[in-house]
Amino acid sequence: MTLTDRRLCFYRKRLVGHVLWQAEPTALAAVEAGTEVGFRVLRLVTAEDGIVFKTYARKTDFDMFYTTLNACRSERPVQEVG
Repeated sequence: MTLTDRRLCFYRKRLVGHVLWQAEPTALAAVEAGTEVGFRVLRLVTAEDGIVFKTYARKTDFDMFYTTLNACRSERPVQEVG
């Protein structure tokens, strides 16, 4: 999982191929965080689709990512000049 001020990406290798999902943080319609039987869950929804991300990350790391993601969602996209 990678988060910048312009892009949120999930990448996971599988036995056959890989999964890649990406979106702009400002395009997220909803972000929900929760816990399920030993791991933390992040549900992300855009206008077109969504994804559920499950992790065993520590609570402090997960909470920091969730806070940063919500901050990026509320910011206006950076416009390039030139």
